[in-house]
Parts: sequence; structure tokens; C-alpha cells
Amino acid sequence: MRVAILETVKTNGGFEQEFDRLIINELKRQGHTPILYLPENSKLSIDFDIPIEYMSGGEIVDYEGAGKIKKIWLSIQRENRRVKWFDSAYKKACKKEIDAIVLTTATYRYLRSLHRSKLKDSPIPIIFIFLGVNPHEKPKFIRQAQKCLSYRNIKLKITTLRDDFKESALPNVELIKPPVLVPTEIKVNNHLMYKEPIRIGFFGHYRKGEKDIEGIINAFVKSGMTHKAELIIQAAPTTPEDATDLDRIMNEYKNKAGITFIKGKLYGQKWYSILSSMDVLFLPYSDKRYLYNWSAVYFNALGLYKSVLVTKFLNPEILSAYDVGTEVDLQDLNHMSVQIHDFLEQYEKKIPIYQNNLDRVNRDFGTENFLYNILK
Repeated sequence: MRVAILETVKTNGGFEQEFDRLIINELKRQGHTPILYLPENSKLSIDFDIPIEYMSGGEIVDYEGAGKIKKIWLSIQRENRRVKWFDSAYKKACKKEIDAIVLTTATYRYLRSLHRSKLKDSPIPIIFIFLGVNPHEKPKFIRQAQKCLSYRNIKLKITTLRDDFKESALPNVELIKPPVLVPTEIKVNNHLMYKEPIRIGFFGHYRKGEKDIEGIINAFVKSGMTHKAELIIQAAPTTPEDATDLDRIMNEYKNKAGITFIKGKLYGQKWYSILSSMDVLFLPYSDKRYLYNWSAVYFNALGLYKSVLVTKFLNPEILSAYDVGTEVDLQDLNHMSVQIHDFLEQYEKKIPIYQNNLDRVNRDFGTENFLYNILK
């Protein structure tokens, strides 16, 4: 098949383009021919090494550095341009030089634009992929999806670990499993071996008051396992205030046994290389949106064959079906300290169990199955 990926979002080191690359590489691997559809005068930070065709209607609208008022204006501008991009894609679809068009990280707003465009009457399949739908957006999504029922070739796919649509099932909406995320540049070591120190990685941006880094460090130290494990923390502040607070924390713990800091942001190859060098990933995400939206870094960990320490909010369906780690209690640091101790104490003995379950995860959530579910 000749499949066009229509990308209308530009990010630097962001998830959108990595997700595109995963789909493009799997299309190539299975013998399909991927093409990139891009708004005119636009350029992405990643070269996918595939042909590019441009959509008329203006370049990609970038929000970076925009304040609240400007973002409102830019969002209106983006929606209007999206209609024009869709109209341009419709003209290409009518030539039938391709077999399908895929929009990889859509929201309900894309459907709002679709209704105003000619693309809704496309003679070939137009596949929208939604990265989960949370309760706040669900009514808006359902309204827009219902309006699409008469559009014969519009396919709506939601990547999710749960079924929140039983009571409002729509024939044009399909729930599919998300894929494990493995970059092509990294050679995955899918054979687990025990070694000390056990390297536990805690990565992400630091925002004061959002993640209790000090609490996590103290829980790790109190676990009494610093002799066999090392906690590696990415120190990447987002504001000057965050930087000041993070400097204080780093100065306080810089000589503490078993604690290591990595300064700055990590993108692309560096990001995946550092993830790959860990044995365990600590993912202390507590935002309830992760009950509905699957976590990219969690699926990085699974694809890279890493066991995990996670909260009850982070895609709980994984730990309920696959023994790949331990849930930790961020609200009770004494309890979390015991959980970390027990996890590390049992880690060597559980290596075969983690191996078996990570093998299962990578089969069940493999990119081959994912692409099949997109194109079927």
C-alpha cells in the first residue's frame, strides 16, 4: 500500500514526530510505501527519509513561546489552516495515487475541521488516530464522531488500554492497543541479566511542587538499598525558580551514596541511550489523565525491556496483567521506602518473571500488531 502520513504539528524532540517515525518505519518493514504530507513551507525536526508532498493553506502554526492571548489567536489560525490542508489532501486523495491517509495524533478538533472540509468525502480511507480520550473531552469527541457517521471513508481509531465507550459505542470508532515505543537507533537488549548496582532512572522535567524529588530520594536512601542500587535523576528545570530549587536539592544530596544527577534536557538519541542504560525506570506520574492517556515513557520502558516503579494512576492495566514491576505510594513516603526495599531485595530472583512478562508485553503491544489495527 501507498500510505500518506499527514502531519500538521511541529515539535522539537517531541512525541508526535517519534510516533510518526514508528509508524513510518513499520510501514517500510512490512513492504508498504509511506509518504509524508506536510503543510507548505514547513519542516520537521526529524528526517524520515521518505518522499514529501506539500499541502496548500499555509505553514504549520507553532505555539512555542506564545503567551495565553496569542495562543488563542494561533489556535483559531491553526483550525482555519487545517481546513485548507484537509482540502488540499482531498485533491490528492481524488487522484488515487495513494491508498490511505493517516493522521497520527488527532484530537476532536481535527474532526471539527473535517466537517468544514472536502476531505470528509474522500474516495480513499482517512484514518484518524487519537491518543486516548479523557472524561473531559469525551462528550466533545462523541459529538464530533457522531457527525462523522455518514462519512463512508473516515475511520476513527483510539489508542487506549481501557474501554470507556461501551455505553456510547459508535460503528466508526475502534479502540486499539498502543504500541511499545522503540527507536530505530537503539539496539534493544531483550535478555535481562542481573548486575549491581541496579540502575534506577528517574527522568523528566522538574517543576517545583509537581514531583517530590526530595521525598523520592529520601525514600530510596531510607530503603537501605544504596549498597546494591543507584538512583539516577535527570535535573532539567523548566523555569529560573525551578532551577534555583533544583540547585539546592543537588547541593544537598551531591555527596549522598547511591544518588547521581544528570543535568539538562535530553533529546533524541541521548534520551533513548540514557533510558537504555538503566535497569529500572521510576515513573512517579500522579496526574489522573494517565488513567485515560497511555504514557509514552512507560511504553519506552516496556519496549526497552525495563522493569518499572509506577504509581496507581499510570496505566494501571499494565501491572494488573503483566508482572513488570511494582506500584509505589507517593502519598506515604515511609510505605514507598518499604516498597522500594522489597522490590530491590527481590529483583534478582524475579528477573525470569520480568523477562517472561516483558516478552509478552512486546508481543501483545508490538508495532506489527499496531499497524495491522490501523490499516484494517
